[in-house]
Amino acid sequence: REQSATVVLEDLIKKSEDECVVSPAMLGGRRVVTLRNIKGPGKIVFPPALTELGHTAEQDGVCVKGLIKVFIENCQDIEVVSLCKIITSTIEITHCKNLQLTVGQERLSTLQADMCTSLTIKFQSVGLWGAKEDRIYHAGVSDMTLLLPVPGQPNDQPLCRTMDYIKDGAQQRGNATKEEYQFATFIDESTKQLKTESVVRIRGRMLTETERRERDSFLARADQTTEQKGTEERGIDEEEAQDIIQQCAVHKGEGNDAFKHGEYAQAVLFYSLAIDKSQVLPPFSPTEPKVKNEHTFTERHICFSNRAACFLKLGHHEKALEDANSCLELCPGFIKALFRKGLALHAMKRYDEARPLLAQCLTKEPNNKQIQQALRFCEVNLEKERRKRMG
Repeated sequence: REQSATVVLEDLIKKSEDECVVSPAMLGGRRVVTLRNIKGPGKIVFPPALTELGHTAEQDGVCVKGLIKVFIENCQDIEVVSLCKIITSTIEITHCKNLQLTVGQERLSTLQADMCTSLTIKFQSVGLWGAKEDRIYHAGVSDMTLLLPVPGQPNDQPLCRTMDYIKDGAQQRGNATKEEYQFATFIDESTKQLKTESVVRIRGRMLTETERRERDSFLARADQTTEQKGTEERGIDEEEAQDIIQQCAVHKGEGNDAFKHGEYAQAVLFYSLAIDKSQVLPPFSPTEPKVKNEHTFTERHICFSNRAACFLKLGHHEKALEDANSCLELCPGFIKALFRKGLALHAMKRYDEARPLLAQCLTKEPNNKQIQQALRFCEVNLEKERRKRMG
């Protein structure tokens, strides 16, 4: 589906110093945009008018407007100006040289830059980037400059940081080269300054050094009492347990609201907070009487399932599969997780594995049109694959 929604734009700069404003007509209704092989000098603008692009999703009846995602590949000597809403709040830049990305009007949460040289990221006003969850991930990038306005300061006095994978200490890890060594740049909560740290992937999440240390410390404290049952043995009294449960419920609600508004990256953050905080509570068992679950967060499995839905929207199918499995481990047979697992496998072109799961979902909800459509689509692709193998 994402592939069919993608438009590749090339040869937009017709003459030196040219400026191209991307119009809705140029996209033909498609909302995943790739700028590829464009040589400048020149400027490409994604105007506010693109925010009005959208359609109503069949499954929830919600109309989510804006571009879905933007990719910039193998471009040189150009400025890209983003003035429209990007639903995933994500832009990916690869193999570019002498490129400036200017962000104005609409927030950008995540930027991924790989194998680039002389890259400038400039935010035009306060609030467009720099929240707690915002990250710029980069690997194999040399001479990248980030310019971020400071609240209460003139725009000509922004925070500034230059990143370079060699100077920042990239190392070879196993089969991964120095160019593949991942970093993240973000606002340090304590100093309010830009900071760059190496990152590591743990259970599908990209964690900075600081986040990994906090996670390890958190899990170490929880592991000290893992085998003990009940909140008192775990070192958590009833009042503290209820406070954690309430926090988790709030984060889940925040995740639901963000999802409804198409802010899928933000929703991932909120569901992750609920999942992480609930680790210190006793495990929830759907087969146990309600009284035995009154001191735990009973919707942890739902947070995994909902986060899987977010990852599907963001195109992170492996993460979606992992979260769907985590949900099913906690609550076997949970239909939404089973369906999302089938969708993730289908998106990964593992049709043989996806089909029985989708068929199982249909036996449980035979009138569900979304499941019917997904199963038909899977069977069509499975048949195509079989024909290809037969020659």
